[in-house]
Amino acid sequence: MGCISVLGSLVWGHHISTLALEADTRAYFTAVTMMISLPTGTKVFNWLCTVLGNSLLILVSSSAIFALIFLVMFTLGGSTGVILGNAAVDVALHDTYYVVAHFHFVLSLGAVIALFLGILHFQDIFFNSFLHSLCARNARYHFVISSFGINLTFTPIHFLGFNLQPRRIPDFPENFNSWNLLSSIGSGLTLYALSLMASEA
Repeated sequence: MGCISVLGSLVWGHHISTLALEADTRAYFTAVTMMISLPTGTKVFNWLCTVLGNSLLILVSSSAIFALIFLVMFTLGGSTGVILGNAAVDVALHDTYYVVAHFHFVLSLGAVIALFLGILHFQDIFFNSFLHSLCARNARYHFVISSFGINLTFTPIHFLGFNLQPRRIPDFPENFNSWNLLSSIGSGLTLYALSLMASEA
């Protein structure tokens, strides 16, 4: 974590590759950005071993299944960040939906899923056995629908970014309708899963 913190404070320039940075400065930020993937990969591997090391925990605890989806979303988002770490690619994709999808996979979804995980963990501790079994069943439905809905929401946004759909523009060409429709269906599923979360609490 300390290595990630130190490297993370040195890669601020990869967010401003579209400014008039010199070529050697861009090369430095690209190299350090690629270096940050090594300790991050180690951290994700440690988390995964912790979660999967006790397979009984996954069968019993409703919060442990959300630890798995957190790891998957964080890893997918981090993989898209490695692509954006290359300054030449970042210049092309900087103002597109690709950056939006990357940001939501890593930060927004990571924080929201960790919040769900915390709520479910404390429900497992404080509720009696009847409420625990009801919450565990709802949490598994919530997990499956959330996993599918989140991926259906943000995977098409990556493809829209590759097709250079700009962000912060309310209108888009007709050929992007299918990707945007899939993304809207995924967000509806995620909202439905959130209503299951409300019934758990």
